[in-house]
Amino acid sequence: MIRSYKVAFVALFVGLLVLTMFAVSVNTYRHATRVSLDFSADILSEMSAKVIGRTSEVFEAARDFAEINALIIAEQGLADHQALFRLFGQQLALRPQLESLYVASPDGDFIQVRSSPQLMTRLIRRPAEAGEVAETSEQTHGEQAGRSRSPLVSERIVYRDPDFAPIARINGDSGYDPRQRAWYRQAMASEGLQWSRVYRFANTEIHGITAARAVRAADGSLLAVVGVDISLGSLSQFLTEQRVARGGIALILDAERRLIAIPRTLKLRSGAPASGALPSVDDLQMRWLVDAYHHHGANTLRTSGINRVAYSLTETQGQRYLGHRQAFPPEIGNDWELMIVVPEASLLESARRLFSEAAAVSLMLLVIATTAVSYLALRLFQPLKRLVRNTELIREFRFADVKRVPSRFTEIKAMDEAIWKMSQGLRSLEKFVPKDVGRQLIKSGKRVEPGAEVRELSLLLTGASDLASLCAALPPARITALLSRQLDVFTDTILRHKGTIDNFLGESILAFWGAPVAIEDSVDRACRAALACRDAEGALHAEWAKTRPTDEPAPSLNLFSIHHGRAIVGAIGSRKRMSWTAIGDNVALGWDLHQLNRRYGTRIIISGEARRQVADRYWTRRLDVLPLSGGARQLEVFELIERRERALPPDRLQAIASYEAGLKALLAGDWETAEAIFTPLAEQAPDDLAVALMMNRCSAGDACFWPGLAGPRDDLLTGPFATRARADAAVDLSIEHPGDDSDGEPGDDASATERGD
Repeated sequence: MIRSYKVAFVALFVGLLVLTMFAVSVNTYRHATRVSLDFSADILSEMSAKVIGRTSEVFEAARDFAEINALIIAEQGLADHQALFRLFGQQLALRPQLESLYVASPDGDFIQVRSSPQLMTRLIRRPAEAGEVAETSEQTHGEQAGRSRSPLVSERIVYRDPDFAPIARINGDSGYDPRQRAWYRQAMASEGLQWSRVYRFANTEIHGITAARAVRAADGSLLAVVGVDISLGSLSQFLTEQRVARGGIALILDAERRLIAIPRTLKLRSGAPASGALPSVDDLQMRWLVDAYHHHGANTLRTSGINRVAYSLTETQGQRYLGHRQAFPPEIGNDWELMIVVPEASLLESARRLFSEAAAVSLMLLVIATTAVSYLALRLFQPLKRLVRNTELIREFRFADVKRVPSRFTEIKAMDEAIWKMSQGLRSLEKFVPKDVGRQLIKSGKRVEPGAEVRELSLLLTGASDLASLCAALPPARITALLSRQLDVFTDTILRHKGTIDNFLGESILAFWGAPVAIEDSVDRACRAALACRDAEGALHAEWAKTRPTDEPAPSLNLFSIHHGRAIVGAIGSRKRMSWTAIGDNVALGWDLHQLNRRYGTRIIISGEARRQVADRYWTRRLDVLPLSGGARQLEVFELIERRERALPPDRLQAIASYEAGLKALLAGDWETAEAIFTPLAEQAPDDLAVALMMNRCSAGDACFWPGLAGPRDDLLTGPFATRARADAAVDLSIEHPGDDSDGEPGDDASATERGD
């Protein structure tokens, strides 16, 4: 175990440096590997294009010869077979990869020049009678009978030397009828040049492909069918001659996994198909070629970063192989493709060399860095040791013993400053203070001493509207669980809006903004927090409703009040036990405003002092004007409804305007006008306790409330608003506002919901 900070520091940096060097080297190798593979894939793609291009040249030559021969036969016919022999022989000399060229007439005549296994010419003459016999025989006995030998069909084969001079002649009868061959029928059935599928040639028994074209007269009648044979053996020889990367193999396959052409050096496994059928990929002896073919799919495909070439990486017996496949042009075969597979080891020699060089450079850098880190550790060791000592003192709550640590290093200075502020702030935890206050004191680094100061505070008070009924209906454990969950939600919401929670009084919360750190938008934050608590409570009650037993009453809703004013705030108490709290008349008035929610049937009441600071940001309703201190002072109270970003329905806005107009008339002693305004409001909203209260005052002819005429649930109220002297009708309790008029509507600057001066 490492017990020395110095050794641990050096070991940590050296270890990180080693890991970094290793990561850089590995990353370099990986990138070099990827670049090498991408470059190799691009080379394979170019090689594939070259092979396909040269193969396509053979097919294009076959197509061109077929078209040329068709034109010549259309003009000269088949009478001069010697001229056709010379023409076909010259064409084979130009393209040795071609197997044979020939032409067949509708009567069954056949003229052919073939290069394999030896250059030869072949002539089959079928008189008209022979054609009729063959046709009748085909109708009677089917295709096999149609190919039966007839004495009327003559065949002449002439073997020739490379100069096309005759060597030997063979004359006899022939059972070969070109009209029964697939290439002939395919050409007759379609216009233009037609390519056959791979099949076995009738005479040589080798596999190949035929390009055939029907020659027609001007009236559309068939004159002949010309054909060109390409053997697969010539393609295999061509692949054998190609130079692929060391250890690489090139194959031509079709969609049925058959091997169209393979290098002649490639071996097939024992039990491969006989010469009558093409072998498949699975017949190859080299397992890595089989795996490269079968695992060339979407999961293994990669794309090179240069030419965006798709290639695959497969693994067989611990070795990886790069594979690339490219389709042949449709005119050659819709399902042919060229596959080239190369071992990865032959492609990554340069990447491995680059990795070795990177490892050597990394080792040199490691030696240099270790020396530099060791020197740095000497300079950091003593300050770090003292900082560790300070953290131990803080952990033991020995804040008086924490000493500053001077240093020239910026990081050490920052750490020392942070530890010092933390030690001074944590000293306040020795006295019982709210958690959020403690956090702010730690951040500020101030030392707490008994004392207080006067601050402008924005107060938020919450409390259940009818906790007594809930306590009578539920056991204590259930009540505790519900209240704890609710208080958690309210606490998180208030702290999220940067509020300070003073204390909890049962289910009630007293929070404020403006201390210990002054906040310019304190009222706005308090309003946002109250609305957020209201919305969160609604979601919480909806969640409880899903699991609450049917016989259990729903929890009562919370009521909120917001007030702004001067209060005494600070650490108040004895020297042995202090509480960081706020006290004063405005705090008490905030509790009294909270109680008034029951009288007016509202959820959130905001005082006029607070409302004046946020009138342009929130929808409010002027509830009442209340006398304070025996009627010498008045207090406007408003209902906080919603933020102005959220539009209210027009009927709601109209109801607010009507209520405020009725209240204005009532405060002026115009009972008839006030009652005429409140009566339709009472019919529209019979549950609105504020409207009911105003109706009671209109009936009593009293501009101010008193216990007998206060309205529903007024018996639950306590505090300065519970009992008041009856106000004379001549006493004007309205509060004058500059620019006030009675024609304003909600949303206008002159309306009651907007005026705050």
